[in-house]
Amino acid sequence: QDLRVEARHQALGPLEGVVGLQADHNRFSAVGDEAFAPFSRTRQSAVFVHEELTTGWGRLSLGVRSEQVRVESFGNPDVARFVPGSRSFSPTSFALGGLWNLAPGWQLTGNLARTERAPRDYELFANGPHVATAAWELGSATLDKERSQHLDVGVQWKSGPDQARIHLFQTRFDNYIALESTAVTQEDLPEFAYRQMGARFRGLEAQGNLRLHDAGPTLDLEWKADVVRAIQTANGQPLPRIAPVRLGATLVWTQGPWGARLGFDRFQAQARVPAGERATDGATLWSAALTRRMALPSGEVLWFARLQNATDRLAQSATSILTQTAPGKSPLPGRSLKLGMQASF
Repeated sequence: QDLRVEARHQALGPLEGVVGLQADHNRFSAVGDEAFAPFSRTRQSAVFVHEELTTGWGRLSLGVRSEQVRVESFGNPDVARFVPGSRSFSPTSFALGGLWNLAPGWQLTGNLARTERAPRDYELFANGPHVATAAWELGSATLDKERSQHLDVGVQWKSGPDQARIHLFQTRFDNYIALESTAVTQEDLPEFAYRQMGARFRGLEAQGNLRLHDAGPTLDLEWKADVVRAIQTANGQPLPRIAPVRLGATLVWTQGPWGARLGFDRFQAQARVPAGERATDGATLWSAALTRRMALPSGEVLWFARLQNATDRLAQSATSILTQTAPGKSPLPGRSLKLGMQASF
């Protein structure tokens, strides 16, 4: 059960904001020998506030959230390995952000956040075969709150249909919760355990659009790129299942109600993996689409044909645990063609 209530207060000059509360109550149970987590209950309540201050040079925002979380394990009457227990947490998070109008079409953004997260029920109490991950997952009832400090800065530019943005970020974790291999096998399944460690994420995200032709039919080039480096701060070793460098570009043609797209997503090889884990090869996946819009008296219909992985390239996901636990058996989807329509009214 989930309850969320928000109330927007009357503007106090240039200050506008929302206050609210949220409550969640979740019960989980899995029966049979293949249950990987015990019967459990998670109760969570939170209050939060978000305020925005508009100024002559831009905008400031502030958010605060305070929670109370209780996670309980009731064991399992049919599986003796699950141990009853309970944990309580009081996470508190806040974020401060700013947007500065540097010049016509140019904006600078910055965000600073301190975030806390309570461990999930399976992170605390799992102890069994998880069929979806092809692994024996082992929780730890002694896990603490996951705490992080985040900073990002970015710049964005827009001029008519042309636009670009780039963001740099760093996040440091005091108690990052990672699912790591223990190099042990249980019942023919590799064992993976939830552990905490200091960690650091650094990265860059960029995307944009460039108008190539603007007379009659239009032709745009959409592009994107991102990279992240994630390590354990104690020893400099890479964290598991981190996305590789990714690049993408798509040509977008439109004329009246017709549209067409042709592009690719490039995933670089990911060799920055923990010792003993498998690296993944790079791959380029091509896609295409053809669309036609039809107006309705009170809406619109979009007909589409979408071709994914047009060259039927065999590729693996660096972020999926199945790449490690079931090597060669869980590739990314092959060539697919989807025909359909979407109506909005």
